[in-house]
Amino acid sequence: MLTVFLTDLADQDVLLPVEALVLLALLALRRWRVALAWAVVMASGSVLTLVLKLALEACGPTPDRVLYSPSGHTMAGTMVYGCLLAMAGLRLPVVIGGAGAIACVLAWSRLALGAHTLVEVVVGGVLGVAMVCLFRRLAGPGAAMSGRTVRVLSVVVIGLIAVCHGHRSTVEIAIQHVSRFDLGPLLCRAAPGAPVYGHAVSSAALAMPSPSSSGRSVSSSGRQRPTALR
Repeated sequence: MLTVFLTDLADQDVLLPVEALVLLALLALRRWRVALAWAVVMASGSVLTLVLKLALEACGPTPDRVLYSPSGHTMAGTMVYGCLLAMAGLRLPVVIGGAGAIACVLAWSRLALGAHTLVEVVVGGVLGVAMVCLFRRLAGPGAAMSGRTVRVLSVVVIGLIAVCHGHRSTVEIAIQHVSRFDLGPLLCRAAPGAPVYGHAVSSAALAMPSPSSSGRSVSSSGRQRPTALR
């Protein structure tokens, strides 16, 4: 299925090995400034997405959900592949356009799978393109690699993606659990007589669109566990 294939390209089990490999390659090439820019942008983008998800998911999805969980797949995939594109020696408008195209493809796959709303994938895409621009600025003119280096790195990255593709990270489940059950009672105030999120929540309030899951598991304590946003 094309949508699953595309969305799996931006799974953390694929992107994290790619991020580590590229950083090691930059260090081996002694491209210190580019390596630092890569590390700073990858870390910043990940932390920003994590903070947004923890904060926005704490109170649970509302019936008229618009912005609940910014698309981490769209953001991270745009950031990583866009920054790789920035090292190909292309002009800034081309890099931004390419990053935007990547964001659109990943956003479409997330929408088609029912994992996110339009606003959520737009937020993810905008953040991803912003991270690409930040990388280009931090890395400076030295971000461009030689043609031979780009070809070798491309082959290695594609090979790594082929090996890791199809593996799906459980980080979304962990983020949702911490946000809903740990932060929810602290950040969210229920209306008088309404249950507090994270303690007693109706199944309708926890309902999340998922392409492969029709329900939620129940923990030993009786609390409902959130399903992952695929």
